[in-house]
Amino acid sequence: MTPLALGLLTVAAIIFVVAFAQPLDEGDPGDPSDENPNREPAPVGAPNILVFVTDDQRADSMEFMPKTSKYFMDEGTWLPNGLSTTPICCPARVSIFTGRFVHNHGVRGFTPYELDQETTLQATLQANGYRTAFYGKYLNKWERTEDPPFFDDWATFPQSTAVTYEGGRYNVMGDVIDGDKHSTRFLRDRAFRFLQQGDAEGDSRPWLMYISTPAAHSPFIAEPRFADAPVGRWKGNPAVFEKDLSDKPSHVIQPLRGKCDLACGRSVRRQQHRTLLSVDVMVDDVMRKLEELGEADDTLALFVSDNGVMWGEHGLGNKRFPYRQSVNVPFGMRWPDEITPGIDKRLVSIVDIAPTALDASGIETEAGTEMDGRSLLDSWQRQEMLLEHWAVPTATVPAYGSLWSKGYQYIEYYDGEEVTFREYFYLRKDPWQLENLLAPGSRDRPGRRELAKLSERLEGFRNCEGSDCP
Repeated sequence: MTPLALGLLTVAAIIFVVAFAQPLDEGDPGDPSDENPNREPAPVGAPNILVFVTDDQRADSMEFMPKTSKYFMDEGTWLPNGLSTTPICCPARVSIFTGRFVHNHGVRGFTPYELDQETTLQATLQANGYRTAFYGKYLNKWERTEDPPFFDDWATFPQSTAVTYEGGRYNVMGDVIDGDKHSTRFLRDRAFRFLQQGDAEGDSRPWLMYISTPAAHSPFIAEPRFADAPVGRWKGNPAVFEKDLSDKPSHVIQPLRGKCDLACGRSVRRQQHRTLLSVDVMVDDVMRKLEELGEADDTLALFVSDNGVMWGEHGLGNKRFPYRQSVNVPFGMRWPDEITPGIDKRLVSIVDIAPTALDASGIETEAGTEMDGRSLLDSWQRQEMLLEHWAVPTATVPAYGSLWSKGYQYIEYYDGEEVTFREYFYLRKDPWQLENLLAPGSRDRPGRRELAKLSERLEGFRNCEGSDCP
């Protein structure tokens, strides 16, 4: 063989080896976000921020997530009075990003491009020295081929479908790819890659990472190993067996999507819980990886759902409603040596997540003063929370505003600016919201002055900004 031929063969062999030595990763690296070209260094000692977001998960579904419960209930702080302020996917997720109520961030329905991306937590943290990553469900109706702003690494999809449950049609660093793994395994592997890459490169910068699962949203595609897992036979609750709905509004008496009874609720619950079994494993895997890399103690981790869902309560399925099962979400946080484990019974909501993360980071910025929520790291008590919903074209529930407290709930439904129906529930005696005390003939009806004050306070909250919000 001539020297020239030998040299060419050697070069070819080197190219072959290098090509096959590259990791067979799904859609590996495109260009990271460049919206923040001039980044400031993060404050010394700033923690990592990890946010797990599930989809349509009720607060009473944690019994099937024992591993997650260990981290966020046993070793962290559990907040049983956590609320989704607008119980529908896209608006709620923007509230998580921004720490703002929907009336301030402007995304009232599946309209993600109405969001000012510079008001998000990821924009602020990235500009101040954080590496940022997002894996999973982003925002409904976001164009799949468009990259999510202010993230250095991502693998995203706009809404939960059978395809995305099975790992397909993700935007991975700018390329739309089809994976061959169930979503929870795919998201776990992307998180592993992000963490290991920083460790291997000796990158000491803190990071923000969202992991957002399609579970437990319909169409409920369970991982094969959990497809037939036993989840117990649900007995229902008093709200499922409510017979007299005459005190409820017309969209509850005759819901646009039809009635949901005990059998319907059992079916949804069973399918949801089977999808959550995979999420439980994924959370455990990610938390174990943090331990392995020595980052667990330096990470503020939060676990939350965008909203809940009805399992036949008041004859209803789906979400959007102002009732407990639709708005009460699982909510926990963990930060070893910084947060005392236990139960925190404060009234909290998804608008408190971004202020909490920003407070933990130590970053001082105007973004914090413009948020409506409060840092959960501070000591305070909230008496009432605002719930709000708009009658956008896709809505099956009319516009409403509501005051929620530990003792009562007041709701106004609107047609334009006109109040068309009111509900008042005394939650301490009626946690299942069976008796609207404003219905004709109610013996415990609140007085006119009390109602006027409630309505006035609700109107103020519906127009609040920043520190003026509840």
